[in-house]
Amino acid sequence: MMTLIVPIAANKAEYANKLPQPFRYDDTGTMFCVKAITGLPMDVIKDIYFVILREHDERFMLSEQLDMQFRKHHLDNAHVTILDEPTGSQVETVARAIQLNGISGIVFIKDADCYFTTDEILPQNGVSIYPLENLPIVDPQHKSYVAVDDMFYVTNIIEKRVVSHFFSAGGYCFEDADEFCRYYERLKDYSPLYLSHIIYAMLLDKKIFRPIQIEDYQDWAVTRVN
Repeated sequence: MMTLIVPIAANKAEYANKLPQPFRYDDTGTMFCVKAITGLPMDVIKDIYFVILREHDERFMLSEQLDMQFRKHHLDNAHVTILDEPTGSQVETVARAIQLNGISGIVFIKDADCYFTTDEILPQNGVSIYPLENLPIVDPQHKSYVAVDDMFYVTNIIEKRVVSHFFSAGGYCFEDADEFCRYYERLKDYSPLYLSHIIYAMLLDKKIFRPIQIEDYQDWAVTRVN
């Protein structure tokens, strides 16, 4: 079993007067950040943590809205973690969530601004991939790219440079939460810091990552869902 973490603690200027996009609703009344996880195999997930900012929670009453979404989608194992201050990166947000909740073992990190389906997430280091040519709308400059060898091992991951036709689709599995935090501590002064940097550092240390193949990918950041 693994722990699912959904970090949504960015503090962008446009959030001062309007609800952040991941907390808006689709036509079925489902919050996008909740919809983002519905394509995952829930039978392997022990607990789910949505990580938000106190400032946004107080301004938009997010805890109450998320609790209603959890009940609607029967997510009895979902929780809200509230951070008092913005973090410097998504990586720091995840590390804070791990520390605050005493999370150990396997963690799966899911971006809140996209959706995909997958039948299986193995209990090992992995990164979700999707072919760039399968996207109806392409925004290649805002993605990280993943190189995969003939034996289906991840050999490289890099931000904003097309080194492969596979890009990271917003799902990341780490088989040891403590190890993730150790790499964060090593790289925390690097700015900007992305999850791809953590994975790359682990690859340099001969850690094995497998690609996670997905289907039905939707990039809401590109399609500008309202």
